[in-house]
Amino acid sequence: MPVDQGPVVAPEVAQTKQHRKDLDEVLQRLKRDSDKGYTGERAPDHVVRSSRERSLAVTKLEEAIMWLGMDLKAQNTPSPYPNSYNPASPVIDPTADGLKL
Repeated sequence: MPVDQGPVVAPEVAQTKQHRKDLDEVLQRLKRDSDKGYTGERAPDHVVRSSRERSLAVTKLEEAIMWLGMDLKAQNTPSPYPNSYNPASPVIDPTADGLKL
C-alpha cells in the first residue's frame, strides 16, 4: 500500500526553503562567534570577535533570508503567517520553516 507523503512541494519552492535554512545556520554561527554576551554552548577558548562589519554581515544575512521569503511569496506559496493579516488576532505565528533568525 502506498504511504501518503503529504502535499507535493514544487522543486523551486523546496530549493528556496533549503537556501533559507542554510543561511539561517550560517547566521546562527556568525551570531555565536560575534556576540560576547552569547549564553549558548561554545568552547571556553572559542574566539569571539565583535565588529561593525560583523554586525553588518548579520543584517545582510537576515535580509537575504527575508528576500528569499519574498521569493516564496512570488511563487504563490501559502503564507506561513495566516494570522498576520488580522490586526485583532492575538496569535503570533512561529517563524516559518523553523528558522531561528
